[in-house]
Amino acid sequence: MKKILSTLVLISLLVVPAVSLAVAEEGPNTIPDPGITTVGGLRDLLQTISNWIFTGLLILAGIFLVIAGYFFVTASGDAAKIKTARQMVINALIGVAIGLSAKGLIEIIGDLVGTPVP
Repeated sequence: MKKILSTLVLISLLVVPAVSLAVAEEGPNTIPDPGITTVGGLRDLLQTISNWIFTGLLILAGIFLVIAGYFFVTASGDAAKIKTARQMVINALIGVAIGLSAKGLIEIIGDLVGTPVP
């Protein structure tokens, strides 16, 4: 119970600053109209969605790396806990590698098709 509580406290300390920085701009229309009328507009919308997903992936991977570090520190030489923490680090890094390769693939396809991604 104590470990679960300390893990929840750690996660909440990581999430609260991110939430407090998410301030919406003041104005009558804070959500932009996508205005998809051309292929370029669709490409821009997909690029924006891709950027948001990629940012979420990086935040999630960072949280997993912090939790894995916590598991490393609290393992006390227990081989099973160290193995779990090491696997968490490997999985987080694999996720980041897949995300980076997906971003690169978007750029390569954009260059091949002739519509460079902004």
